[in-house]
Amino acid sequence: MTGFNLEKVRRMIFIIPEYIRKIRDCDAVLVFANNLFALTIVPVLLLVARNFHKPFYIKPVGGDLDLYLEARWKPLRAYLLGILRAADGILAQTRLLQTYLVRLGCTHTHYLPGCRSMPEIAQLPNKNREELGLIFLGHITREKGSLVLLEALQLLAQKCRTRVSCDFYGPIHDEIRGEFLRQLEVTPNARYCGVAEAGTGSSLIAKYDALVLPTFFACEGHPGVIIEAMHAGVPVITTRHRAIPELVTHGENGALVPAQDNQALADAIKQMALDRPWRERMGQAHHRRGQEFRTEVVVAQMLKIIFPE
Repeated sequence: MTGFNLEKVRRMIFIIPEYIRKIRDCDAVLVFANNLFALTIVPVLLLVARNFHKPFYIKPVGGDLDLYLEARWKPLRAYLLGILRAADGILAQTRLLQTYLVRLGCTHTHYLPGCRSMPEIAQLPNKNREELGLIFLGHITREKGSLVLLEALQLLAQKCRTRVSCDFYGPIHDEIRGEFLRQLEVTPNARYCGVAEAGTGSSLIAKYDALVLPTFFACEGHPGVIIEAMHAGVPVITTRHRAIPELVTHGENGALVPAQDNQALADAIKQMALDRPWRERMGQAHHRRGQEFRTEVVVAQMLKIIFPE
């Protein structure tokens, strides 16, 4: 959760003059706001919008606004809720957040899911059918489950004859670097492949049989990498954490396991390795599910909310 940072606030204040200059020419205001921005700058932007009689909508960045509100001092929480209620609408990335805000009186909260552009992806018939190829794509941190995945792969190597490989892509955070690299060295068929090029997520994931995201990140919303796997037609092994079950139905388009449970994760990987027809059906179902998370579909929904007929 974002803490108070005076320097960040100073930088954000610089947008206010430009906002005032441009607001008179717009039909409505949509502010993408992280938690700190919502607390400090959004009240000013809202006041200006009211002065110019412009509809004002807030789209919280990510899906953790509920956690942020719960952690605030009660008067501060009431203040922020007052700001949210004063807006013409709130566009929540997850149904979890929408339900929470409606319960607190923000009845004009709309569900608007995360999205990604769907690229053209060539079919890849040359996947190695002799092994299960896994990919981890994202920030390599403790809370994203990187170490849990390595532990699960080590368990599999001890107990399962089925060949499984896993490639890790993403920036390694300093707090985990030493431990991650040590565990990587002793994990059979696991390798670190560097940082993926921006915008290539779906095309990269399409080269593998399954995406693995054993996250227990406290502020998780709709992970973009799961949506990228949808567009690639690749099933996912992930956790029953926060709003992730909104994206993944266990056994239908992926496998859900308890967070921080390396044995359950190993069992899910083993099942996917042993049952190729099942994982291919899940990949197809995942691709169909991804149609509702395409950028053009979500943007059209957003415009209907802001400019209702």
